[in-house]
Amino acid sequence: MPSMPVERGKIREYAVATANGRPEYLDDPHPPVPPTFLATVVFWDTISEVFDDPAAVAALAAAGIGRGVEGLLSVEQEYVFHGPPLPRAGDVLELTRRFDGVEAKQGRRGGRMVFVRFAVEFRGADGLLRAECRYTSAQLAAAAHAVPLASVAVTPGSVASGPVASGPRAPRPEAPAAAAPDGLPPRRFGPITMTDIVRYQGASGDMNPMHHDDELARSAGYPAAFSVGMLSAGYLATACTDVYGTESVRRFRTRFRDLVWRGDSLTAHGSVRGHRDEEGEHRVLLDLALSTDAGGVAVEADAEFAVAP
Repeated sequence: MPSMPVERGKIREYAVATANGRPEYLDDPHPPVPPTFLATVVFWDTISEVFDDPAAVAALAAAGIGRGVEGLLSVEQEYVFHGPPLPRAGDVLELTRRFDGVEAKQGRRGGRMVFVRFAVEFRGADGLLRAECRYTSAQLAAAAHAVPLASVAVTPGSVASGPVASGPRAPRPEAPAAAAPDGLPPRRFGPITMTDIVRYQGASGDMNPMHHDDELARSAGYPAAFSVGMLSAGYLATACTDVYGTESVRRFRTRFRDLVWRGDSLTAHGSVRGHRDEEGEHRVLLDLALSTDAGGVAVEADAEFAVAP
């Protein structure tokens, strides 16, 4: 079973790459992971091997999709945290891949869309489920604005299997974040540079050349290399930790809507959709978006953060 050591330096590098200057990430010797940090699992596991599972092979064949990831684009990525506490530097997480099935839907623009769902589970040394990355990808011809699968993306999947971490186990738990009744204040990012893109690629492990090789991108029909979808998601997560702190995220789901180009300036904003109580916590439910100055929406997200009631 593969494992993932959570490293302080990698957390710091990832925070810097997503414009997150929280001292908990930069100065704490045992920082918690940022909301989208578990995207770095690709350093430790070849998650595409989930498609070698016999159930996955059969389901993909029945849907008319060839074995493997060819012809798929990432559509959504979701992080679910079972805690507190969050995974933090010094932890070693055991990894399990999970195939969550294939679903066919009629596309809004006509044609048939096939969605493929899979996940990675992260367990502590005690065997308890600490977190999940849930991925949704779609058939290439049906998702014109999605991000190539090398930017691995995630979705709401099936219910996690096995025992789940619960209750405070950290020696110094963070106090609940204060509720922000009006949602997120706008936060600006950019203009996006090649340095921003490559810095995120190195921090995350997503080295897809479509994000830094203009010649390759033009050969595929794009005007130039475009930014990484998960960099935009990381910016949205940064805007959330600005308000709700670094320990309070419980769920963060992002959906890729449009491409971001070098020179684009981005604005993160969000609103409170509601509140609910779960597992002894009061949680705020957020609707989030990262928009461009041109008026487009690069990434949408919804999230849950634990807050003081």
